[in-house]
Amino acid sequence: MVAIPSFRPPPDLADRLRSFWVGLPSRARRVWSEFRRAVLISAKLPLGVQQLRRQRTSAILALCGVTASIIVIFAQLGIENAIYESSVRVHRAVKGDLVVASAGFQSLQLFTYVPVDVVDMVGAHPKVRATKMFHFGNMSILHDGMRGPRQILYYGLDVEQPAIDVPGLAENLPKLRIPRRVLYDRNSRPVYGNLIDRIARSDETVVLGPRDHLQLYRQLFAVGTYSLGPNILNDGSLITSDLTLAEIFGYQIDRPAFIAVDLAPGADIGEVVRDLRGTLGRRADVFLKHEFVARERAFWSRDTPIGYVTNLGFFLGVAIGMVFIYYAKYQIIRSYLPEYAILKCFGYDRWFFLSVVIQIGVCVILPSLILGAAISWGIYAAAESATHLGLSLGIRELALALVAAIIMTLASSVFALRRLGKVDPVMLFD
Repeated sequence: MVAIPSFRPPPDLADRLRSFWVGLPSRARRVWSEFRRAVLISAKLPLGVQQLRRQRTSAILALCGVTASIIVIFAQLGIENAIYESSVRVHRAVKGDLVVASAGFQSLQLFTYVPVDVVDMVGAHPKVRATKMFHFGNMSILHDGMRGPRQILYYGLDVEQPAIDVPGLAENLPKLRIPRRVLYDRNSRPVYGNLIDRIARSDETVVLGPRDHLQLYRQLFAVGTYSLGPNILNDGSLITSDLTLAEIFGYQIDRPAFIAVDLAPGADIGEVVRDLRGTLGRRADVFLKHEFVARERAFWSRDTPIGYVTNLGFFLGVAIGMVFIYYAKYQIIRSYLPEYAILKCFGYDRWFFLSVVIQIGVCVILPSLILGAAISWGIYAAAESATHLGLSLGIRELALALVAAIIMTLASSVFALRRLGKVDPVMLFD
């Protein structure tokens, strides 16, 4: 049998804890001791659980109300995270050490462009190995499997030096060397008909692009797929070469939405950023990759109503849950006022009563949290199949919902404790 070594705390851990305890004010040590003793007593005497069992109507109403509030909280957290994360999918896919965007850049969705001369100015820096331009816009497409034209995003890349890297792009990139060839995002919403199936069955699928000056549809050819996903404003996307964009739209290929910059090996990123910012001045902004992502997220959270609405929904969910938990506690306290008065006569203090009301809150919160998470998981799955925004019930959502549940329990316990504080043993003789 293999001996399992026992855990041995650091030799000085006990001394540190003892020093910390001795260093606390005497009042704090006394309060902690009283609260600890009350918790131990309430654990041996689960008064809150027993009273909750007898007040089944109040318990069921509280359970339903808190579960509904937990679902609201999960919905707000999931929607907020999906909107923010879907808006930065392209930003996270950038291949490069730095990103150069338009001056005062806020969001790609504002369709701003980097000035022509900035591309040359960035490329002239001795520590810059390559500049890769990324074009961004939207257009309408139509094919036999669609009911009518639909707007779609397009991303224009240099085939030899693509500015982004997403699953499925590398193997299909050589196909874009032929003019008017495009790749379709297989994670797009299903508003574009059976385009994925048609691409799988044929080497080239005809897609009608925007009209020309004669109002005739331009022919494009879908030759493959990649995986990226839509965002809150757009249902899907295409990737094509910058030369195809120049042919279709007449755009100059030196009008990128941003520039991905590769630095030479051994280059000091901080030094290059300072140099480029000094050289470009107000003509363009220079970002590290994580700063580029953060700027886009900040736009959606601060400059649009989305952040305000989702935060408001979260706090409303917490408030609703707190009200229902307090309702259950209030009904129990009102029904057992004489019993609480007797306990007060026997010397039970406010810490014991606090542990009782917290016990009631925990008994309501735990099943509500589990039930709410299970229902929310189903809601997430249904919403994701329709929106493709990346809705998922992850650790972040579970952790924040748990924090919200703790806030509900503690806040409602404080209000309930105030009601218990008014219990007077004299009422037994009225």
